[in-house]
Amino acid sequence: MSSSSPNSVSEVLSIIAQEAIMGIAAFGPDESCVYLNRLGGEVLEIGAFEGDIPLKLEELMGQADRPGFARGFARSLLDHEGLYQDILMQKKNGYAFVANVGVKHATMSNGQPVTILMFQDITIQKKLQRDIQAKQDEIQKAFAEVSEQNRQLLELDQAKDKFIALTSHELRTPLSAIVANADVLVEGLYESPEQKEEFIRTIHAQGLQLMELVNDILDFAKIRAGKMDFAVEQLDLRDVISSINANFDHMASHSKVEIDVAVGDEPVLAWYDSLRMKEVINNVVSNAIKYNREGGTVVLRIEQSPTGLARIRCTDTGLGIPADKISAVFNEFETVGNVSKHHKGTGLGMPISKKLCQSMGGDLTLESREGVGTTFYIDIPVEKVLDDSMYNSRQDVWGDLAA
Repeated sequence: MSSSSPNSVSEVLSIIAQEAIMGIAAFGPDESCVYLNRLGGEVLEIGAFEGDIPLKLEELMGQADRPGFARGFARSLLDHEGLYQDILMQKKNGYAFVANVGVKHATMSNGQPVTILMFQDITIQKKLQRDIQAKQDEIQKAFAEVSEQNRQLLELDQAKDKFIALTSHELRTPLSAIVANADVLVEGLYESPEQKEEFIRTIHAQGLQLMELVNDILDFAKIRAGKMDFAVEQLDLRDVISSINANFDHMASHSKVEIDVAVGDEPVLAWYDSLRMKEVINNVVSNAIKYNREGGTVVLRIEQSPTGLARIRCTDTGLGIPADKISAVFNEFETVGNVSKHHKGTGLGMPISKKLCQSMGGDLTLESREGVGTTFYIDIPVEKVLDDSMYNSRQDVWGDLAA
């Protein structure tokens, strides 16, 4: 076994340092570069040099931290030996690159201290890592959205059977009453003209209830399919609520609720579909009466919203809605899933009304305090905010609401 001479060992070490797969630079006490291997020169783009190496330690610094990506190379890193990852170093030409940097302090044979930097350019790897992370984030977001959609579809599918069962029951009830009373009339089994009139009134009332149910179902289906037709025009809001007292007199009287309507003397012009707006107001006022208390009041006013839109405010003195249930009022998924808990009908009135308001460029919102009452706000644009195709006149505003 032969031994190597000191010169050959020195040559081997020199070759190892020069051909290392990472950049190596040594700096003296004055921070001038005293050694730079081949790869180090290439990474820092020093270029060809003879004699003194044209590089100062401070020239590797100057890049600011980029939170979440890399931190700038600073003097504080030189205080402790070790390996630092994702460091922004600066090339001789001022351009930056991302590196893993090793710091080592040593002393030469002549007693001169040196600071040795070992660095590896990982800019491409870092960029690929960031791109991969971005793609992973996109995939996770898409997966979360699909999972939520699947959850909603599953809930809707489960609610569908309940909805069909309840709707069938709700349709059968007025139909049965209509047929039964019509049979009495056909067979002439009534005992007096007064009794005949009572049967006729019952058929009329049940027919209206049946129509309301069918309208809700058809409107819900049309809105879901995006096929609801609109004829938005500039009209006076006072006109659309002027008939509220007459429309709900019987219902309010039966429930022992007073309706207080005041529209003012000045026109309030806004852009809306008169037929759809009547449907919204009817749903809101009907709910205000239905869920009010005996001797309660329903107040209807026209005012201006904080955002400058025209507003119809409907306030009742009913039982109010618990805070944790308010968000469910306009949620069609939750509405359909809990149809068996509704006071009467499909329970789709509020989700439908909100969709109608939004389709006309406005909105339907509410405030409620349990035990105090509820206020619904119907906001309507006073300027054109929709596509031009939405603006036209409706020929038959008294037609079937399901049209």
